[in-house]
Amino acid sequence: MVLIALLLAASLPQDAVVLTQESQLKELCEALRARPPESGLDPAELVTARKVAQTRREEALSRWYQVEIPSKAFSLGRYREQDRQLELDGDRPVRALDDMLSLDLEGIDDVAFSARREDVSAWSREKKAGTLRLLVVWKPTAERCAGSAAAESWRIAGKVRSWQLVGAQGVVASANEDGEPEAPGPHQARVEKVALDSDGPPQEDEGRERLTGVQRALDRCAAASQRGGNLVVSFSVQAGRVHEPQIVMDSVRDEKVSGCVARALAGVEVGGSGRGTASIAVE
Repeated sequence: MVLIALLLAASLPQDAVVLTQESQLKELCEALRARPPESGLDPAELVTARKVAQTRREEALSRWYQVEIPSKAFSLGRYREQDRQLELDGDRPVRALDDMLSLDLEGIDDVAFSARREDVSAWSREKKAGTLRLLVVWKPTAERCAGSAAAESWRIAGKVRSWQLVGAQGVVASANEDGEPEAPGPHQARVEKVALDSDGPPQEDEGRERLTGVQRALDRCAAASQRGGNLVVSFSVQAGRVHEPQIVMDSVRDEKVSGCVARALAGVEVGGSGRGTASIAVE
């Protein structure tokens, strides 16, 4: 099916590498700075060395990394009462890993979290107590990595995939890659479309009624998500039932949620034959 081919061609983000140690940070910077030696190699060895260095840099630049920024290393900005949004103060770089890593993050000036006035007060108290943290998933945007192991200090520029405020009881607010606040409260699942190879003319309801019987199960999966997004599930149909459902697109970026959705669909009666896809929004 053309739809599946296009979805499979799209590259999904890799799981984030959690940075917690100086050795990981040192390795990352070495990869970003990787260069072959200037002398001591014959032409063939130099070509190989350059390829190895380039591969290291490209791998480091392609990965997503997760860091936890402690209360003292970031600041909250103004509260917009009308929008019920609390801004993140982006006037200075955020710092992580015991102040060893300074991050220049794209779009930090435009980040906001959904918040009520009482939330702002509660988060401010947690920040003062040191229990409010900022969890950021990012990737390097340039090969430059300033600093050194001798100084135990590095500075890297990065592009962010997600922002989360985490309190003593867990995630309290989230923002997406554009810095826009994500809807608070438990998410729900909305089936947008179910399509089978054996389908005739497009159905009025886009095949959504085929999954009505598992709506509650899908909602339970969505309720565990920390962010909204879209899932596309590919499956085969045997004896009219869903067989071997596989996630082929996942902008929710939560393996637990996507795995839950796939399990919820396994064995569901949808009729028809051949292969099929289900498009599900987590809202």
